[in-house]
Amino acid sequence: MGLLSITSLFGSTLITTLAITWQYTLYTLSTGQWAWLFTASSLTMALALTPSTLIALISGYFLGWAAFFYILISYPVASAIGYTVGKSLDHGKLMNTLPPTSRIHLMLDELKHHQWPLVILTRISPILPFSLMNLVLPAIGIRLQTFLLAGFIGMLPRTLFALWAGMQARDLISLLKNPTQDNLSIIFMVMVSILSIGGLLYLARKASTTILMRQAARLRESKTYG
Repeated sequence: MGLLSITSLFGSTLITTLAITWQYTLYTLSTGQWAWLFTASSLTMALALTPSTLIALISGYFLGWAAFFYILISYPVASAIGYTVGKSLDHGKLMNTLPPTSRIHLMLDELKHHQWPLVILTRISPILPFSLMNLVLPAIGIRLQTFLLAGFIGMLPRTLFALWAGMQARDLISLLKNPTQDNLSIIFMVMVSILSIGGLLYLARKASTTILMRQAARLRESKTYG
């Protein structure tokens, strides 16, 4: 997590500097050249070098809604690469280091039965980094298909909003220095954060209740046969 934070900070600073320095050149890029840039962004997003929201802001500023076509391809590609990297780095270590009977292990195992809402809620949150979820979600056993489809649905609201925010910006420097430039942006970020946290707490409580019910049933069973 510390490494992801450092690489993301470094990548964000580098991309911000390059975008400001070359902004007039970016206005003149062809469709093919933008396609290559978004291909590169798939890699940088997957490897925690650039936050996905930053990519959406910059592309919205330069391309408007046309950027959504590129994002429609680059985000799933970045997710697939991130999933593969996360899976190969984990190799079951996260779950194996937790005692099988511990509450956390049982809860994570139970959450696998709620994969769609879990992935959507973690992706919709502006608090949980894209790259961090690429490591955590595969580690707890989320299927690739669910990870990609539910992940894209979860990313959609804040991605569209970031594109819109980029389009509304009057100059690139103020946009990149202060992405939440108006009250609407702040309200949106607060709302999706509350939605995500509330939803995740609900899932955790539901999983915890299920675990307690199973443990109580086993206890009654053991008393009956004991």
